[in-house]
Amino acid sequence: MLVENLAVTYKCYSSIGNSLNLKEMMHEVLRTFVSETYAVYGRYCIKEDGKYKVLTSFGKIKEFDINNYDEYNKNINSLVEDDKRIVIIRLEYGCITLISQNLTADCSFFISMFESFIKKLNISIMSCLNVQKVKEANLLLKEQKKELVEANKAKDDFLANMSHELKTPLNSINIISSVMQKNKDNNLSQKQLKNLEIINKCGSELLYLVNDVLDISKLEAHEISLVNENINIRDFITRIYETILPQAKAKKLNLQIDIDSKITTIYSDEKRINQIIKNLLSNALKFTKKGRIRLQVKDNNNNIIIIVSDEGIGIPKEKLAHIFDRFKQVDSTTSRQYGGTGLGLAISKELALLLNGDISIKSEENVGTSFELTIPKKFNDKYDNNNSKTKTINMQNEIEKIKLNKNQNKEKENILIFNSDPLFFFNLTVKLGKKYKVHQVDNFNEFSTIYQENSILKTIIDFSTISQEVLENINIKEKENIIAIFDNEILLENFANDDIILLKIKKTDINNKLNDI
Repeated sequence: MLVENLAVTYKCYSSIGNSLNLKEMMHEVLRTFVSETYAVYGRYCIKEDGKYKVLTSFGKIKEFDINNYDEYNKNINSLVEDDKRIVIIRLEYGCITLISQNLTADCSFFISMFESFIKKLNISIMSCLNVQKVKEANLLLKEQKKELVEANKAKDDFLANMSHELKTPLNSINIISSVMQKNKDNNLSQKQLKNLEIINKCGSELLYLVNDVLDISKLEAHEISLVNENINIRDFITRIYETILPQAKAKKLNLQIDIDSKITTIYSDEKRINQIIKNLLSNALKFTKKGRIRLQVKDNNNNIIIIVSDEGIGIPKEKLAHIFDRFKQVDSTTSRQYGGTGLGLAISKELALLLNGDISIKSEENVGTSFELTIPKKFNDKYDNNNSKTKTINMQNEIEKIKLNKNQNKEKENILIFNSDPLFFFNLTVKLGKKYKVHQVDNFNEFSTIYQENSILKTIIDFSTISQEVLENINIKEKENIIAIFDNEILLENFANDDIILLKIKKTDINNKLNDI
């Protein structure tokens, strides 16, 4: 009998904790308990909202509700009711119920055995619940990560689209205000010229900020292209120095330049290095009230080190760790006092890494700041710190292609744009101008002259701004080459039928339809 009891105890004890899935584990426990004892039915319930709910069971029995036995609250409870014996094992998380129809058998051994299992049952159930919580947390994290990725993509798309939409009118404002500032007809007062200067300056600053946002979006999407070429360092750095010098003089700052004579040329992306250095110099100018700003270029074996140092306000030691973070500035007063988005250094850092280089910083509050930009003398196309989408272009190869095709280029064909809103068509004119010779007119006489004197490939007419009287005077030799821009298609049909229209484009869609034109 003793051997049999030991065997039963071993089997029942071994059934506990064989799975980290609570339902699977408890089903195995119930199956073993029922099989090795006088029980015909076993059930495990877990408490939710103050009531026991069945998680798993083994065997069959008529309807039974453990919630009717709350008064039996000891660890082990044994009772006889009607034609069945009920054993209730109370646990930290739920309870086990075993039901037997053998009322004469001695169950004292099994009661004692179950009591010895309570500790292991509690530990095993707790482990299963912890694993379940971890799985639920991981699932939640995956869902949140997916949502964050989608939200981040939506943000990047919005920033990129917004930046593109802002650039077109800003470019127009800057170009037109620059042209007006020249005052060729001498019909503007000094006050008007000063206002134009302010408009141009503010437009340029806003365009600079928009470009920062656009650059950060491109960097995140790995859409920045590198155009590598041989760069004469002395000429390159001198040009930057000469560009920045007037700004330094305006603030009465001493701008110094020092280039190591050992360095002659490097092979890298001139535009991106120029962008980084100008960002660093712009910061130096912004945060230095008096003293010196120094631009140095040093030789360092296979690299060059470009140092931009100043005697400005410096940066607190505790802020240095986050200085290259996006949208981060030293404190909230910085953006109010000095302006900026907090993107310049983040862009510079990522561009440096893109060029297989890096940027480091040393700074002391109220003493000054020094940035060190390390760039390889020869960019290695095979070495890629970033995403494979990043493109690298060999400028020398591109120049050779241009030379090879130069003699094959035909004279640009003519496109005539007739409208009374040249500002709206600015983007269209610029883009078409890369491939065609564009004539833009706003009156019938000029239109007629250009049309008669040139061979016109296509005629773009803005039907929303040209009067019907003027349109009736237009005599197109080959009417099928008309591209109609319109606001209202019904009004367009009153002016011209489909027989003379090559293509119809709604005015709001014009920038998206450039390829069709």
